[in-house]
Amino acid sequence: MKTNFQCIELTIQDEEFGCTITFSDSRSADDQFKSMEEIMNSDEKYLLIQRTYPEDDYDADYYYIESSESDEIFKPNEKINIVLNQNLIKVNSAGEQLSIGLNLDNRKLKDLERILRTRFKEIVTLIENN
Repeated sequence: MKTNFQCIELTIQDEEFGCTITFSDSRSADDQFKSMEEIMNSDEKYLLIQRTYPEDDYDADYYYIESSESDEIFKPNEKINIVLNQNLIKVNSAGEQLSIGLNLDNRKLKDLERILRTRFKEIVTLIENN
């Protein structure tokens, strides 16, 4: 299977008002050396998986998934299947598939699995593939 891109930087931000996982083919620290035009016209490839917690107890959590590879693949709050191992993550939703190469050590893989299982359990079915 063809990989959409190789992940260079994986960031996990688990904060008070939400949780965001970003797979990117470039390092965010490199952005500080780019002009505004270079940032705005970037060819960076990424996958963003985000959960926002509501301010009001009566509101529902909001899930958002975005990829540079397609505007059509993911819809808000749509269920997704994820196959994950140290070298690859495959994200499937509504018949569409995104494949990203990884190079994770055991600790980073376990952190990612934990976040997906706890913070995104309502929309993610995690399938381990050793």
